[in-house]
Amino acid sequence: MKKYIKYIVILLVIVVAIIIINNYRKSKKAPEWRTMTPTMGSVREVVTSTGALNPYILVNVGTEVSGKIEKIYKDYNDTVKRGDLLAKLDTEILATALEAARGDLNKAIIAQQEAELDYNLLVELLDQEMTPEYDVNKARFRLETAIQNVENSRLSLQRAEKNLANAHITSPIDGVIVSRDVDEGQTVAASLNSPTLFIIANNLDKMQITAGVDEADIGKIKLDLPVEFSVDAYPSERFFGTVQQVRLNPRNESNVVTYDVIIDANNPDGKLLPGMTTNATFIINAKENVLRVPEAATRFRPSKEVWELFGLEWNDDILAAGRNAMRELMGTSNPQTSAANADKGGKMQQDRRANTNPGRVALVWVLRDGVPTAKAIRVGVSDGAFVELVEGLEEDDVLITGVIYKDPKQAAAGSPNMRMF
Repeated sequence: MKKYIKYIVILLVIVVAIIIINNYRKSKKAPEWRTMTPTMGSVREVVTSTGALNPYILVNVGTEVSGKIEKIYKDYNDTVKRGDLLAKLDTEILATALEAARGDLNKAIIAQQEAELDYNLLVELLDQEMTPEYDVNKARFRLETAIQNVENSRLSLQRAEKNLANAHITSPIDGVIVSRDVDEGQTVAASLNSPTLFIIANNLDKMQITAGVDEADIGKIKLDLPVEFSVDAYPSERFFGTVQQVRLNPRNESNVVTYDVIIDANNPDGKLLPGMTTNATFIINAKENVLRVPEAATRFRPSKEVWELFGLEWNDDILAAGRNAMRELMGTSNPQTSAANADKGGKMQQDRRANTNPGRVALVWVLRDGVPTAKAIRVGVSDGAFVELVEGLEEDDVLITGVIYKDPKQAAAGSPNMRMF
């Protein structure tokens, strides 16, 4: 008999051990709520874009005459004043053309004087009826032609003087030379297009960024909007600017429409160089040191599958509780409740609350004694990760942001058909 009792005890111990092991395995695979409490911090609504740095004014200095570069007086990064000599072309041919123009003018003046003398003589003879009127008219035409030739010669002389002066390339503005595209001895031809010899920036202490903003975000961009930006040369440093202009001309590249936004930026240290690529952040709205909640908490929605994984009872009252909480905060509950609240002055309180607490209404689920409870809150500025909490929660409330699944089968069962309100 004692032998059988021994076997029974051993069997009971084995059964108890199996039950304990199974319960332990189940507890290890049991899902957990992913939670987070409201925190203090900054929330910023931003629009990001990329752009390129450029000086306010960038002038291409060319030449109106052709010739060989005889001398270059300024180089890269040199500071120049308006009228400073930058380069000089070979003037031998131009000086010869000037002397030829002067000779042509003198010749035309002599021809005019001769024609004038002939005309005056024929006019006197006509008065004495010693020559026909036909000869006088021909003399007058020759004189007018001679006068016109003198004017044309003077214009040619002015052109030759201008060409000679243009052989001396001078700076049109005060600024800094950012590019030099010619060398001494190089021949430049200005027959069709004026070749670029130098590029001068007017002032590198102030720069402009041309940033392309997507059409979906351009409505948020306003004049004088603050902008933060960085450049690859100084990845850990932040620079600041303001929106100066929103250009109306759209760009369409690969069916993506963008608009150019001009940003003014100071450059007192000279770190920002022309052509640098910038990563710009437009600060649409910003709140500092405010209570905030994770955006994931406002996106969490209950489902029967999830509730059952946690051993919770599911019923339609759970969804109704969430809807009612949102309606109550928005002041749009059912007609019977609204009428009752109106009789007690509740509607006036709701209207006043709506006016003093702007922002959208969101629904979150607060974990209380292990049970999720619907809670309507009013939120403000969002940066995608966090959203400003205007009202509806305490700092120690535990918010559900999702579910941590430890078993792939549970994840597959709990994920489909998330319910929305």
